[in-house]
Amino acid sequence: MARRIQWCGKKLIEADGGIGWERQASGKYQAELFGVTYELEKRRRSKSEPGDTGWYLYSNGAPDGNFFGDYASRTLMEAVEEATTMLLKLDLRGPGYGPVR
Repeated sequence: MARRIQWCGKKLIEADGGIGWERQASGKYQAELFGVTYELEKRRRSKSEPGDTGWYLYSNGAPDGNFFGDYASRTLMEAVEEATTMLLKLDLRGPGYGPVR
């Protein structure tokens, strides 16, 4: 299970997969993996909007596909674990390698 860490004044959450998520001033949690930045953002949905209230994963420039509002979980610690699982399933090695199983 993920655990909270405070290091040099920064608030971090470390997931079991070894990825650390740093809390930003905006309230989002951010992780960087092989030069690609991933963000967990809390969204509060109104009744007129589709989807659930909870934490969503966003990225830009991921080699094996981008995340744009992929639902992770309703609670932060579960969302960190789920987002880490999603990231570890990506094949981030680049072209020429087979799929990760």
